[in-house]
Amino acid sequence: MLSRLKRLTPKQYLLIGLGVLVVIAVMMLYRQIDIEALHRRAESLNGVAVFAAMVVLPLAGFPVTVVHAVAGVRFGIGPGCALVALATFLQLLAAYGLVKLAPGFFARRLAPLRKRLPKGTHTPVTLFTMLLPGVPYVGQIYVLPLVGVPLGTYLLWSFPINVSRSVVGVTFGELSDELTPLRMAGFVVYFLVITATCAWAFRSLRRRMKEAENAPGQPTPLSEPVGGWESFLAKRREARRHRAALSR
Repeated sequence: MLSRLKRLTPKQYLLIGLGVLVVIAVMMLYRQIDIEALHRRAESLNGVAVFAAMVVLPLAGFPVTVVHAVAGVRFGIGPGCALVALATFLQLLAAYGLVKLAPGFFARRLAPLRKRLPKGTHTPVTLFTMLLPGVPYVGQIYVLPLVGVPLGTYLLWSFPINVSRSVVGVTFGELSDELTPLRMAGFVVYFLVITATCAWAFRSLRRRMKEAENAPGQPTPLSEPVGGWESFLAKRREARRHRAALSR
C-alpha cells in the first residue's frame, strides 16, 4: 500500500486533495440549502422542456454531471436513468453528425485533445479516449468522430460507458433530500471505486496499445490523417468544389 502511495505524482495528490475538498464543500452547502424546496420546484417543471435541456446543454459544454442530478431530482431514479440513456444516445448521434458537417471547426477546437490520442485501431482509441483522465464529456463525444471512429464502434463503446457513469448522478439527485452520512459515504466510495477502476483500465489499455504499436508486422491506422488535418481538410474542400462544379 505504501509503495503505491509513493508512486503517486504530485498532480495525483492534488486531484485527491481537490476531491476531498469538493466533498466537504458539498456537505457544507447541503446544510445551507432547502433541498426539499428545490425538489418541489423541480417537480413543477415541464418534463418535456427538462428533457430537451438534458439533450442540448451537454452538447454545448454544460457539465453533464449536473444534468444527471437534475434528471434524478425531476424524474426519479428509474425514469431518470432511462431518460438520461435516451438523451445520451441522441447526444452521441448529434455530435457525430455535427463533426461530419463541420470537421474544420472541431479540428481547430479539439487540436490539444487530438494530440493526446495514440495511434491505434478504432476500438482501443475509443476506450482510451473514454478513460483518458481530465477529458470532459463534450470533448470525448466530439473528438472520436473527428479521428475517424465509425458510428457503430462509437456507439458500441461510448453509449454503455457514459450511461453506466450517469447512474450515480441520477441517484444522487433523487436522494439529495434524504442524504445521510452513510449515504454520503456510499457515494464517495462508489466514486473512488469507479475512479480507481478507470485508472487501472486506462493504464492497462495504454500498455497494450504501446505493445501493439511497436509489434513488428502489425501496422495500425493513425488516429490522425496522413499528412495532417490541414492537408486532409484542404482535400475535402477541393473534392466538394469539384462535385459542385460537375453538378452545374
